[in-house]
Amino acid sequence: MAKHLLVSGTLLALCSPLMATPVLEKVIDGDTVQIQDQDRHYRLRLLDIDAPELHQAFGKHSRRTLMQLCANKTVSITTQGLDPYGRQLGYLYCDGTEANQSQIAPGMAWFNDRYSKRTALQTLQRQAQAQGLGLWQSAHPMPPWQWRKLYGQHYRHQD
Repeated sequence: MAKHLLVSGTLLALCSPLMATPVLEKVIDGDTVQIQDQDRHYRLRLLDIDAPELHQAFGKHSRRTLMQLCANKTVSITTQGLDPYGRQLGYLYCDGTEANQSQIAPGMAWFNDRYSKRTALQTLQRQAQAQGLGLWQSAHPMPPWQWRKLYGQHYRHQD
């Protein structure tokens, strides 16, 4: 079941008096957002993608791209369970545009082929690579899973 919320420029939502509306509190990085749903706060980790870490090349740009995509837009969320770190896994839509996919098209995230079989996303990544978009401007961009393996102990909680 999708949850709907309205995000303003300050990332606050309008609430219905009959039902509490989830709030997009913060964009953590290019593939993770903070959500408030009534009394519960949780992180939503976007499925199918892996964005650069904030201290990695294009990390802050990836976060900014996601923030711009969702600013002043109606946002809906679908969730599909938890990851090993307790984050909700799912999809984020901003005015009907899938944020997960929208991060790959301009080269702001990698298609996570280890956990996803969405070939359309793989095609978008190849197009971004061929055009040298975003992180693909670098001849040899370091995937975030390799960066975390090398430098993970130095950035653990980058909020």
